[in-house]
Amino acid sequence: MEHFEISDEWRDILEKAGLGTLQACLAFDGGKVLSSHLRGDTRKVTLPDGRTVFLKRDFFTFKKEIAKDLLRLHKPQPKTEKERLAFAMARDAGFTAPQVIAWGQTRRCGFPDRACLIMLPLDGVDLDKYLKGEADEAKRKSFIEKAEQTLAALQEKGFDWPDHKPEHFFVMNDGSIGLIDLERLRYIGKPLSEAKCASQLARFRRLLP
Repeated sequence: MEHFEISDEWRDILEKAGLGTLQACLAFDGGKVLSSHLRGDTRKVTLPDGRTVFLKRDFFTFKKEIAKDLLRLHKPQPKTEKERLAFAMARDAGFTAPQVIAWGQTRRCGFPDRACLIMLPLDGVDLDKYLKGEADEAKRKSFIEKAEQTLAALQEKGFDWPDHKPEHFFVMNDGSIGLIDLERLRYIGKPLSEAKCASQLARFRRLLP
């Protein structure tokens, strides 16, 4: 089974860029490779009109990930689909996260196989990079505090995010904080425990540059 969706306003330009179908996205060899591993890759692609998008792909889905989903009584999904759903969940809760403009997957015998998503970049720079390049201590402190407040807000709203590293918080050009790499974000339905919150905050601070 194969499924692919494109937001209507992006259909023409993605087709011109050679990204108009799921198979085209999975076979795409252009753009700049930002990360690559056995399971998939992420590419930065400049569209014919000059705008930039990110293409993330799953070349297969690990059987152990399928087994984990089944044990949790969840429908097994590839990582890109989990991230798409997490972005939407975070945005619905009032957080800033990337907008996905195209996505799809193939399934074999009902289980996930290959998949992809195309998303828009956030308008800013990741906190890790920002702090390394910012000499003004007051500005550094301000954005660290904003990121910590964002983490606390996630925790209070019942979101458990294992990947809460400084590089996954974005310093937006408007001064707010955005979030990326949310594929492991989980909604648990109640605020996190004080111990869990303290542990996550301590880890975030340890990873600050």
